[in-house]
Amino acid sequence: KKAIIDPSLFKYKVQPIKKELYETVIVKASQLSRRKHLFSRDRLKLFLKQHCEPHDGIIKTKATSIAKYNLSEQNFFYFFPDEPPTFIFSPASRRRGRPPKRASTSLEDEIPAKQNTQGNKSKVAREKTRFQKQKE
Repeated sequence: KKAIIDPSLFKYKVQPIKKELYETVIVKASQLSRRKHLFSRDRLKLFLKQHCEPHDGIIKTKATSIAKYNLSEQNFFYFFPDEPPTFIFSPASRRRGRPPKRASTSLEDEIPAKQNTQGNKSKVAREKTRFQKQKE
């Protein structure tokens, strides 16, 4: 297996958008940066929406984007200098996140514990009788 190449050794060919005003320049990796807030989650979502589409649970590049940017003529090594990564398949877990909240069945569950102090006993009792009358 090849050793990973240090990213600081790369040099990049920067082509201007307005070619008649500027010329192409070769720069070091340390000379490249982007302004803060230029890349955001919203912009990434927009990019994916414009250039990708789901096919059988896999996100694939749209045919129009492949044709526009000549992606069919490129391969992995055109974009990356190292070997392609190998991903180990892992089955998806059935449940993720927190379990759903349980439904409250009695009035005591609806009233927070703070309200069940000595001063609020009569108020709690009145609420309880009022709810029982409403049920009947």
